[in-house]
Amino acid sequence: MKLMMILIATIIMGTKAQAAVWADVNQWSQDWESRYSSWVKNEWNKYFFSRQLLPNGQSNPYYGFRVDCADAVYSMRLIFAYENRLPFVIKDPTYSGARISNKMSRWDRQREIERVRSFLNYIHETTSTRSLPGDTYPVAINRKAIRAGGVLATTAVNHHSWTIKEILPIGVPYLVYNSVVGSHSGFTMQERKSWPNPNWVFEGDFSSSSGAGFRYWRPASYLSRPVWKVPGYSTEQFQISLSKWTKTLQSRLATQQEDDTSMILRLVENVCVGFKDRVSYVNEALSYKRQYPSCMSYEAFDIYSSPSRDERIFDDLMLLRRTYKEILQRNNGQNLTTDQKAELTKIFPYINQSASSETRQMPQQSITEDSVCVVNYLSSRTMDMAEFKRRLFAGWISNNPNERGEYRWGVLRGPSDHARYCPSWGGWSPNL
Repeated sequence: MKLMMILIATIIMGTKAQAAVWADVNQWSQDWESRYSSWVKNEWNKYFFSRQLLPNGQSNPYYGFRVDCADAVYSMRLIFAYENRLPFVIKDPTYSGARISNKMSRWDRQREIERVRSFLNYIHETTSTRSLPGDTYPVAINRKAIRAGGVLATTAVNHHSWTIKEILPIGVPYLVYNSVVGSHSGFTMQERKSWPNPNWVFEGDFSSSSGAGFRYWRPASYLSRPVWKVPGYSTEQFQISLSKWTKTLQSRLATQQEDDTSMILRLVENVCVGFKDRVSYVNEALSYKRQYPSCMSYEAFDIYSSPSRDERIFDDLMLLRRTYKEILQRNNGQNLTTDQKAELTKIFPYINQSASSETRQMPQQSITEDSVCVVNYLSSRTMDMAEFKRRLFAGWISNNPNERGEYRWGVLRGPSDHARYCPSWGGWSPNL
């Protein structure tokens, strides 16, 4: 009997030991947080889930995940915790007072990496931008607090988030994120080296309780405690006026000055990324519309409409325009390259006038040697950034997913009869 009890106890203990997604060996500390930041800076990138092979030639165990913005945030923290045998603990957004951790046992019959992939899928299904405020806290404005591995989030109005790959020496965040999840988007995430529009980030609630702004991960022991008791909690970033928010934070985080040429190159690239990404999310909507040609439901409309994404491209173009204008006023663009001047003149032909005046006068732009960011859209059609900017600023680019492709891209001016007939929920048009 005693031998039988020992055998049963051994079996039970062995089952418990193998039940967790992974076993904790280490515990989070300042040293591990520093290692985590270094890992994010060096290893985390937009190809993390799309590369089939790792740099060492081994198969990528995380290949094939399509992540949205919140999925990317949680995945970044979870994967580092797994690879270093650290605990991963967050609030359970589906049950008050409960937690989700790597000690979950529902996948104990799977091999370890299969358990991790199942756990990742579970986290992706369970968490969202709504759960992020409960697992993070607002931080102070310094490079120690705003660092690789942290999070930048918007208010619930725009429900978006970015992972912080690093803060560049010029004081600008290098963000890895995703917002398109579908067959046309693939497994590659997105990235930008620029500031999002703070008015969009904090829309509806510019306060420390908004869940927006720069944030970092709460220690597990503080998940159930008031957020203001978390070590490092700060309301500093909410004590700056929105009109000065970006410049103030950048000046506080910068360790070196950015030259004009590099700045323009970075800002043009950000616009180009948004322009190219738009092809994927419009194609997703068009593919859905071909399958279901009647009016979209609220849920489908919310998924396939693009007001926030189009507004972000507009904001990036306006930032590029303001920056170019400031450079011209400061030194007449003497530090810009000849090619940059030609490209910017094509995009902003009446830079000394207002954006609305420029939009009224700007002629249709064909593709020339001065074109930048030439993109294929709607099969064989192409246009450059200058022509896209012209259509976007004129209000011809539609973010209504009930529209045909010609209306989504401003080939035809809408709304179409079908779009007028169908109900719509929200939208965006440029305010010049």
